[in-house]
Amino acid sequence: MKNINIKLIGLVFLTVLALGSCKKWINTDLNINPDQPADVPMSSILTGVQANMAYNTIGGNDLCRVTSIWMQYFQGVARQSQATTNYTLLESDVNNLWVTNYTNTMMNLEIISAKAVSAANPTYKGIADVLMANTLGVTTDVWGDIPYSAAFQGVANLTPAFDSQQSIYTAILGLLDDAITQLGMADAPTITGDVMYGGDPALWLQAAHTLKARYILHLSKLDATSWANALAALAGGISSNDNDLQFSFFDAAGAQNPLYQFMQQRGDITMAKVFIDTLNLVRHDPRLPMFATATAENTYIGNGWGEVSADVSMPGDAVAAASSVVPFVTYVESLFIKAECLYKTNASVVQVRTALLDAVTASMQKWGADYTAWMTVYTQYINFSSGAPLFKEIMTQKWIALYNQSEAFADWRRTDNVIGLQANPLQSAQRNVIPRHFPQAQSEVNYNPNTPVLSDGLWSTVWWDTMPTK
Repeated sequence: MKNINIKLIGLVFLTVLALGSCKKWINTDLNINPDQPADVPMSSILTGVQANMAYNTIGGNDLCRVTSIWMQYFQGVARQSQATTNYTLLESDVNNLWVTNYTNTMMNLEIISAKAVSAANPTYKGIADVLMANTLGVTTDVWGDIPYSAAFQGVANLTPAFDSQQSIYTAILGLLDDAITQLGMADAPTITGDVMYGGDPALWLQAAHTLKARYILHLSKLDATSWANALAALAGGISSNDNDLQFSFFDAAGAQNPLYQFMQQRGDITMAKVFIDTLNLVRHDPRLPMFATATAENTYIGNGWGEVSADVSMPGDAVAAASSVVPFVTYVESLFIKAECLYKTNASVVQVRTALLDAVTASMQKWGADYTAWMTVYTQYINFSSGAPLFKEIMTQKWIALYNQSEAFADWRRTDNVIGLQANPLQSAQRNVIPRHFPQAQSEVNYNPNTPVLSDGLWSTVWWDTMPTK
């Protein structure tokens, strides 16, 4: 694996400034705090940003736990998670995610970007662009319109205007184009402080291409050329599982995977019956032992609507071990993008089938599944599939492969639930309809008069989700 295990996750190594002795009788060092240096190197800021993104922005429970409950990987059985299962999500529930995305992630990426321009360092600039595009993407995809062009000004503007999601997507794709230029420069150096790719610009360049394909594909309900454009963007994308853009946690106090810590501290989710039954009873999927724990009876059971069984499967080591990785964007995702785009651009059915089988195989390999015999049977099944059932199978397999990733929520909306998830039918649900939008963050509602009022609460739609599929 090219990804690097960080040994002090979340800590930014601060450089103490050494000041020469002053010739005057006043000691100018008296008002200097050595723990808050006047300047922090890009390498230290980058380490902290990557750790924060993995723990909060990309893999955080305030994002992935919610979308995974709505996408029926998990079932909320107590407290806040049970409310999420019943489609109750409050402004206060998402405030931490919103604030962290802006203060701990995007603000620091703005600092890296400015420093990189001053230092004429294309690698730091390109990495900052990739991470900013990714952060803007996951933020706008659950909130729609968000501040960006007027943000990051501190006290100069505490109530920034909200940019339209359309303009945010223009910014995302512009950042990725700039990253591709910067990282593709012949003199782009290897840099320090990067705990994901070891500072290798070539690997970041692959990630930039794949993220560009992802965000172009999100526009497929608005623009029928998106599938061809996304397919073209994949050229130069992530080339193997070994080159996935992901963050590695490890088993030490305070440094474990966020879902692992949530399960240790709260544990108010279990596996959902829909996901478990799909893998266990319908497909006999060899990834199941990685995705979920076995019960005391050595079987796999998920809680259904309104069920709170004690002997039930929990999230497995693929996502909830202390050292489980948090994926940002992967080779597996790129292969599923390819399969969908080939289907939608009328490639031959043989090409589409091959692309799907490649994607499923890569997912099996990523999680170390014993898949050889299963794949033989599955290949025979796929070789008889075509048309709409083949497209549904592509998206169903992608839903399985992107387990506990918020991207599955984007796919579900973008394809108008082609995989066929059924909403919570209970009277305890706010509505018997799966939500499509996060509520506005409490801090913005309280202090920023520019905060938009959602037209239909959690059932509002973001810009790219409003038009019928072409």
